[in-house]
Amino acid sequence: MKLKAAASWRLILFAWFTIPLFSVVWADETTLPSEKLASIFPNAKTFVEKRAALTPEKVAPIEEELGASLRPEDLKPTFYIAVNENNKPIGLALLVAVKGPNGVISGGVGLDMAGKVVKVEIHKHSEAASLANDTFLKQFNGKGIEHEFIVGENIEPIDGEQAASQAVALMPKKTLAISYALFLKRPEKTEEDASEMIEPEDLKEIMMMMKDEYDLIRAYFDKGTESKETDKVAAVQAAKRLRKHTEFIDYFEPPKNPNNTEEYAYLQQQFQKAIREFAQTLDAEGISEKTRKQWQGIIDLADKAHLRFSVEEIDLDEDL
Repeated sequence: MKLKAAASWRLILFAWFTIPLFSVVWADETTLPSEKLASIFPNAKTFVEKRAALTPEKVAPIEEELGASLRPEDLKPTFYIAVNENNKPIGLALLVAVKGPNGVISGGVGLDMAGKVVKVEIHKHSEAASLANDTFLKQFNGKGIEHEFIVGENIEPIDGEQAASQAVALMPKKTLAISYALFLKRPEKTEEDASEMIEPEDLKEIMMMMKDEYDLIRAYFDKGTESKETDKVAAVQAAKRLRKHTEFIDYFEPPKNPNNTEEYAYLQQQFQKAIREFAQTLDAEGISEKTRKQWQGIIDLADKAHLRFSVEEIDLDEDL
């Protein structure tokens, strides 16, 4: 699998040199952020600047995956292809910025030919100086699109800088998401991966799966000002899983009013959109008046769907 992934990267990067799908610029050395790029790829002889653009159709799934909105500059990313002395591409770098607790955090991320992170650097920020600690940043090395980048789970945060650490974790995750959306093919799931996926047998099982995520989010709201950053991360991930669970609903006919398929589909679309927007806002703001209002809207939609199409109503007990 790794050999196939690496081969896919090489083919794509080779295509970038030969097919004008993107704007290609053999930039003058003075126009490149040379020091920043050389720090990410010290063995590169030169860099080729590649400019791309994200269409609205690509933006929505990226933001859903990230659980955060893209910045304006993310919509027209500039990639820097690292080229060795044999004129062969060895990876790419993207300069990215994310919103931290005290302002914008800017830096760079390098990906190798296998689509794995080789380096994350922080160039400018207003957080604690320890945020740029090498030990912390090296945790991202070797991770790919299949990783979650969740601080507190597979990433150890800087002591006392949980929120800022999670913001930094968004940098490689965003670089990967944009890269794959533009020109990379996601690795196919193996039979082992597929066996780990839970496929519900009926609508009631889906509802119970969703109820577990509801409970996690409700617990976060219940803690209020006593909640921690780890509670917020858990709630955001629960919202993302909740969104994925809704995709299974299409597999089954509603037990009540099965002839009203257009209304059934419309409610699903509204529900999925509401959850996606909620997850993005929750990640950005945590508990706020806006997220409480969004959450109540989700509960109202769920209650409406239960009354209209379910034989058994599931009590969400969600008075916020």
